[in-house]
Amino acid sequence: MPAIDLPAAEPPLYQLIQPRSAQVLGPAWARSFPEHSEVVGYSSLGHVFMRKPASREYLVLHPLKGAAKSYGSYRSLAAFERGVLQDPGFAAFVLRPDHVRVVARRLGPLAEESVYIPTPYPFLGGSDAPDSYEQGNVWVFVQTVARLSGL
Repeated sequence: MPAIDLPAAEPPLYQLIQPRSAQVLGPAWARSFPEHSEVVGYSSLGHVFMRKPASREYLVLHPLKGAAKSYGSYRSLAAFERGVLQDPGFAAFVLRPDHVRVVARRLGPLAEESVYIPTPYPFLGGSDAPDSYEQGNVWVFVQTVARLSGL
C-alpha cells in the first residue's frame, strides 16, 4: 500500500474521552480490574486508560501483553495527562510516536474510536512491524484480544 500524505501536524498519540463504564471493554477486562470501572481514553496503538473513581487512581491497560500498570492518583484527567501521557519516557516506551508516525503515514489518520492494530496480533505469531498494521475499532479490538488470549 503506498504512503498517504499526512498534513504537517503529527498524528495524535492518544484520545481522551468522556468517562465510560469499563463494560465497554467487555466482561473479561472489566472483571480483571473491577475497581478501575471507568475508561477515560486510549492510545493510537490500543492501550486503554482506566480510572478508579473513588481514589482517582489511573492505570494503563496493555491488551496485547495482557497486563496493566498503575500510575497512581491524580486530581483530574488533565493532571494524569500532564503527569503520565505527556511524560517523554512514557511517550517513548508506550505511545511510540516514531512508530505511530510511520503507521499513520501508511494508513492515514485514525477514524473516530479507531486504533492502529498489528495483524496478526503479536501473541498469535504476528510482528509489530509498521507494515503489519490495520485500523480497527478500539472496543472491538480489546474485546477480541481478551477472547483470543483466553481471559
